[in-house]
Amino acid sequence: MQTMKRFSRWLVVVSLVLASSPFLHAERVSDLPAPTGYVNDFAGVLTPATKQSVEDLCLEVDREAHAQIAVVTIKTLDDDQSIEEFATELEDKWKVGPKGTDRGVLMILVMNPTRGRIEVGYGLEGILNDAKVGDIGRSMAPFAQKNDYNQAVPLGVQQIAQVIATDAGVTLTPVVHRYRRVQQAPVRMSLTQIIIGGGVVLLVIILLISTGNIGILWFILGSLMGGGGGGGGGRDDDRGGGFGGFGGGGSGGGGASGNF
Repeated sequence: MQTMKRFSRWLVVVSLVLASSPFLHAERVSDLPAPTGYVNDFAGVLTPATKQSVEDLCLEVDREAHAQIAVVTIKTLDDDQSIEEFATELEDKWKVGPKGTDRGVLMILVMNPTRGRIEVGYGLEGILNDAKVGDIGRSMAPFAQKNDYNQAVPLGVQQIAQVIATDAGVTLTPVVHRYRRVQQAPVRMSLTQIIIGGGVVLLVIILLISTGNIGILWFILGSLMGGGGGGGGGRDDDRGGGFGGFGGGGSGGGGASGNF
């Protein structure tokens, strides 16, 4: 009887482990939703800041160099499907790159096991050949193998974007200047400063009331309450708009795969 109980407990534990295993939740292209941007982090490994920075860079490449870069992260693949097959199938579904020019790049990163693929559209194969794309993937590998995709993804995308921009004769916004303002830490005042400041304000109010200058008082209060504003973070790109979908590009299977 004790043996049966132990076996039952062991069976429950094994079932729970298998149920939570990523291999039973492998992504299929047919199950993936439509892209919501250039960066589609289905594995949930990118911070909001990383995702926004890469998204902005891809948008700039799309606008200025007329090429599209798509980034996709997934947890795992089916055992019977290679990353090359997955990339081809996803490219056929999403069609990254403008229609007619096929200037698109699809970067796919698989978490378990660590695997990456950079698929290059027909229109970019001349400047992003297999050797160059392989070098880019290898530069990402040390970070990807440590699960540091917040380093790996920007590094790879920046290299791809720079090759495209150089060929197109355009200059991309430096990463350090991509956001022109940052939020400043709030100014902290000591209790003594608050008391002195409050006393001065109160004294001014009393003087204005006692001298009959109520109009000036209301003017000052109105200016303080209605003036100022602004600040906060702002993107350097003030032209508005954002991701408008992929354009209908195609790929012939060019690119490179590796442990990144």
